[in-house]
Amino acid sequence: MGETGSQESHRWIVDPIDGTRSFIHGVPLWGVLLGLEIDREMVVGVCYMPALDEMFAAAKGEGCHWNGRPCHVSRTSTLSRAMVCFTDATDLERRHPGFWSRLRTNAGTLRGFGDCYGHCLVASGRADAMLDPIMSIWDNAALKPIMEEAGGSFTDWSGDATIYGECAISTNGQLLPELQELIH
Repeated sequence: MGETGSQESHRWIVDPIDGTRSFIHGVPLWGVLLGLEIDREMVVGVCYMPALDEMFAAAKGEGCHWNGRPCHVSRTSTLSRAMVCFTDATDLERRHPGFWSRLRTNAGTLRGFGDCYGHCLVASGRADAMLDPIMSIWDNAALKPIMEEAGGSFTDWSGDATIYGECAISTNGQLLPELQELIH
């Protein structure tokens, strides 16, 4: 991945294939991510999943749209009733020892719908949280405005709302404190 014009006020951040392993294996849960950062603030996020023909688009103050219709995060208020998505349980455990076991005990449903698709499931209210232990700026850039405009939260595992973290949690907002308690 390269970078040009990083000192400019406007910057496009692109991930042409988010979910490379899914793409390689023919699993349709991969997407193209596009984000616009203005003065170090993410203001636009788009995720298109070509194999599913699903698109999520969000702009600051304009809400989040799924295939042209407004979408919102769920209202699930407790982890015990939540559907939690993740990319790789092994990476979750490796980076946060004991976390996977605590999550299995406390979460209502766990599903391995990973990469951008898991985050978009949260934005559309079809899942309640998505855990990604390994992320890069090109993974995060589009997802932050999508999640925030859908009414949710997009943070690193410390709770910072940033695209510069090396991990990410998308939630409906209500579940973030409970998940962070399990992490720490």
